[in-house]
Amino acid sequence: MQKVQELLPRSKAAQHLHIMTDVPVSTCEKLLSGQRGESAETLIAFLRSDLGRDVLFVLMGDARPAWFVRYQKQLDVNAARRQLAESQRLIERLQAEASDDEH
Repeated sequence: MQKVQELLPRSKAAQHLHIMTDVPVSTCEKLLSGQRGESAETLIAFLRSDLGRDVLFVLMGDARPAWFVRYQKQLDVNAARRQLAESQRLIERLQAEASDDEH
């Protein structure tokens, strides 16, 4: 839970967790303080939230089953594609600026 807490804003972490997961605020407070352990329902709510990918990585720890390795590689492919598209937009912008400077 400590690693999940690191993903949240320091101020009002329990409230942020509640908003993302719909888990009651009091439960979120107890989870974050260590007074309560995670239930299957809570973990499911965490995985289904915007923090889901990060929570999955925390839960997986050092485990590297084949499906998870493929998932990580696909994330790398997705990130590379985003970076390529961003680079292409930059090239096009710079080319347009260079063309404008010629006129």
